[in-house]
Amino acid sequence: MDIVNYIALGCSIAAFGLSLIACARVGKFVKATADTDWETLANLTGDIAALKRTSQTLNNRLNGMNKATIPQEQIIQQMLQHQNVEPISRGG
Repeated sequence: MDIVNYIALGCSIAAFGLSLIACARVGKFVKATADTDWETLANLTGDIAALKRTSQTLNNRLNGMNKATIPQEQIIQQMLQHQNVEPISRGG
């Protein structure tokens, strides 16, 4: 029965230590964001939106390099069809 009490005591000490660490982290966060106002927050939101658009366009470019919009077989068929066309003669 004594082992259960020691385990409970160890768990409560660990929980108390973790709560002190959490309080310290919250205090550090509050100090770091004390001078943040709405204008700064709006600027950060705009910057994040610009970065998101930039990354999306980059991803679209990279995806475009990997994937052709027209299948290669269709391009070959169009080339064969255009070879059967007679050349235009220019006369005067």
